[in-house]
Amino acid sequence: MSEYILEVKGLKTYFNHSHTRVPAVDGVDLAIRKGETLGIVGESGCGKSITAMSILRLLPPEASIVDGQVLFKGNDLAGMSELQMTKIRGNEISMIFQEPMTSLNPAYTVGFQIGEAIRTHRKMDKKQAGASPSTC
Repeated sequence: MSEYILEVKGLKTYFNHSHTRVPAVDGVDLAIRKGETLGIVGESGCGKSITAMSILRLLPPEASIVDGQVLFKGNDLAGMSELQMTKIRGNEISMIFQEPMTSLNPAYTVGFQIGEAIRTHRKMDKKQAGASPSTC
């Protein structure tokens, strides 16, 4: 088993545009051990969000990973089914999006939305999710 909880090796994600492939992410490598935190910073348009979306396999239809490997707890995410990825997304790996209007629905309270994620992934009822330390 690897000492890293997440390893990204040579990640390349391209956009298909008018019969050409445009690189958005071209050779990203990173490794994170359990308990570590990684911040990805850079100019607007440099590939931060596409890198994270590639890791989570949440790319728009016109984008695709053309090379590289994403290992989570030693398992290649590219080889996982959508059902397996659904169990990992939001439960073990999460992304905080840049735009608050795309991250949270203004029609619901923040508490409700966090509780919904906890109920979905931790199989708790509303009362349990509300009392969970994970909601703080």
